[in-house]
Amino acid sequence: MLDVHTHFFPPDLPPPSEAAAAEGWPVTATSGDTIRIFQRGKLVRTLGPNAWDAAARLRDMDREGVQAQVVMPTPFTFLYDADPEVTIRYARAQNDRLAELVTEGSGRFFGLGTIPLQQPDAAIAEARRLRHELGLHGVEIGTHAHRFQLHNEELAPVLAELAALGAAVFVHPWQPVAPHRSGHHGLAFGLGRPIETELAVGSLLFGGCLDRHPTLRICLAHGGAGIPALRGRLRNGWQRQNDRVPACDPRTALRRFWADGLTYDAGALTLAEDTFGPDRLVVGSDYPFAATESPIAASFRQADALRMGTHWRVQTTTNALKFLG
Repeated sequence: MLDVHTHFFPPDLPPPSEAAAAEGWPVTATSGDTIRIFQRGKLVRTLGPNAWDAAARLRDMDREGVQAQVVMPTPFTFLYDADPEVTIRYARAQNDRLAELVTEGSGRFFGLGTIPLQQPDAAIAEARRLRHELGLHGVEIGTHAHRFQLHNEELAPVLAELAALGAAVFVHPWQPVAPHRSGHHGLAFGLGRPIETELAVGSLLFGGCLDRHPTLRICLAHGGAGIPALRGRLRNGWQRQNDRVPACDPRTALRRFWADGLTYDAGALTLAEDTFGPDRLVVGSDYPFAATESPIAASFRQADALRMGTHWRVQTTTNALKFLG
């Protein structure tokens, strides 16, 4: 298996100043072999060595039957709502650490870096650096950039550059909308974050991004969230537009996306496969977090209705390599 959705966190990037910490630069506290991560004074995560140590990751991969991982930052480190200079500095430092981890993986890691998306010029510069200098395969971006939605014209040059660079783009939920409505009673994971993916698809598809940048390779987290169940409604709304965006039927346009299979439900995965196509589904686990599907690719193992059948390991690996370019 090639696991397209895994995260890392570099433990050795202390904030350069109190001001940087106040802007969201992560602060860590070590306890044994684990670290607690604080952001703006709030505990956001507790992680062990498999979040940053190549050897620990490889041991876990061998145990789970994973041949390779795509490794990307932890979303709270995007810092799109911080002072851009802090975001730029942290992005560069984090990408450097990611490139080191990829090297330590002896060919079993692919890296997707981060870019300061709220500052388009700097985002383009960092995208070029991580592709040309660091050798990473692409970027992970959030579902919005705080100041900008993905379809806003300010981000068009960034998307154009990512397409020109041949960069793989993984879209991950970031800062769910209206958390007082979408995150109460533990719903942030089950509802708030999926809503973010749906809004991002709205930007990319109905905001015209895929029409303007037809060579962009984009993978959606979590099986595309609720998009497969909403595809009929999206199509009906599109049919009633005067100026139709996207240019083609959304049911067809949705097959431009890749999607990971992290659905925790075989039926939901089967619907995702019918929506995006069997040539666009990839394995994703959310490793090394508590949300990791267990065993990895459990939904694929259970989804007997999948047209790729027992060949899903080969098919999803082929799909993942095409996504990575």
